Amino acid sequence: MPRTPTIYLSLSESVASKVEEAIKDLKCRLVHVPDGESLIELSRRQPPDLIIIEKEIPKLDGYAVVLLLKNDPETAEVPVVGICKCLTDAEAEKARDAGCDDYVCYPFDRESFRNLIKRHLAR
Repeated sequence: MPRTPTIYLSLSESVASKVEEAIKDLKCRLVHVPDGESLIELSRRQPPDLIIIEKEIPKLDGYAVVLLLKNDPETAEVPVVGICKCLTDAEAEKARDAGCDDYVCYPFDRESFRNLIKRHLAR
């Protein structure tokens, strides 16, 4: 029986509900992580198959979390998808510079977001 992929979500409630709605049929285990510090700690203990993160999270900016995860040998290979409220191209560039493997601008297109997540889980 195939293993169920685990995705850690560190998102605001409104964004989390949209993400859940978009990927609910992908048969993943979604773990809500309330803040950046907890996300780093949990990821080091039990690396997930994917992390979906927003910049504005408590106890460490999302970009700082991604930088720390990507510079840690335990978590460097975990793909990270950033969700940006991209008012400018600079926001998306910051997500890329921090080490996000991919990013989407919010609000996102449900189908293309779903395909992006499927692509990362298939790695």
